[in-house]
Amino acid sequence: MKKRGGVDKEHRPFNCTHCNWAFKKLSNLQSHLQTHSGLKPHVCDICGKAYSHQGTLQQHKHLHTGDRPYHCPFCVKTYIWSSDYRKHIRTHTGEKPYVCDTCGKDFIRSSDLRKHERNMHTNNKPFPCTHCGKTFNKPFSLKRHERKHLGERPFSCPDCGKTFTLASRMAEHQKIHAGVRPYVCMVCSKCFTKSSNLTEHEAIHTGARPYKCTGCGVAFAMASRLVRHQYVHNKEKPHNCTGCSKNFSDLDTLKLHQEQTCAGRIFVCVKCDKSFQCAAKLAQHMLNHMGTNV
Repeated sequence: MKKRGGVDKEHRPFNCTHCNWAFKKLSNLQSHLQTHSGLKPHVCDICGKAYSHQGTLQQHKHLHTGDRPYHCPFCVKTYIWSSDYRKHIRTHTGEKPYVCDTCGKDFIRSSDLRKHERNMHTNNKPFPCTHCGKTFNKPFSLKRHERKHLGERPFSCPDCGKTFTLASRMAEHQKIHAGVRPYVCMVCSKCFTKSSNLTEHEAIHTGARPYKCTGCGVAFAMASRLVRHQYVHNKEKPHNCTGCSKNFSDLDTLKLHQEQTCAGRIFVCVKCDKSFQCAAKLAQHMLNHMGTNV
């Protein structure tokens, strides 16, 4: 696990011998070392709870006084702890400083990174999917994954009826109806409903394209765009039209196909009056008539 940007060794000469943190001042290192030694010399005179750092004790005392001194400049939320405040600010800015060493995925919280590393990059996954063989470390994770194979979308938006496999996806979708756009570009102040949309937008300002195709060298701003591009090399077509069973390499092409040819229209054969829900199915059927006329 590492924090994005790493440690500036030139300006942070005081290194912790127990972990990879470094500090500008010796006093900061000495304070940090107490977290490894287990020493908690700073004691609350109200409840007796002890802390390694004086600053943490001062924030703890806000629990007794009711003070919430950390105010979000983007919304009305307030916080007792500076750490909670910083995590919340990232939901507006889209900053994801915690990066997985294995796959490069980034996260707002270090706890989310640890959870990702535990779930995705450890071998302790005793629950296999009977459809594709992918393994999971928890029964709930397996059940959630299996919804993709079974086509289950149990979470329905009360505003428009759109369904989702995950409750979190539905909650994010509902921001569209509520007009909530909590993710703000720090360069031009444009707002977005999803942090991923903000990240994609920020590439306009930075020109960053960190996701590079190993097959042809083309680079992309978003990992999802790279995955979609790689279908071209792999000739994979994972998106299936339920109307005609035709497969497509990306979701946008499938949606366009469904709007143009499989949107509830009826296609009738002029030879035998047999009807089809999809133009592609009718075209395939017409080959039978052409064969009989030869």
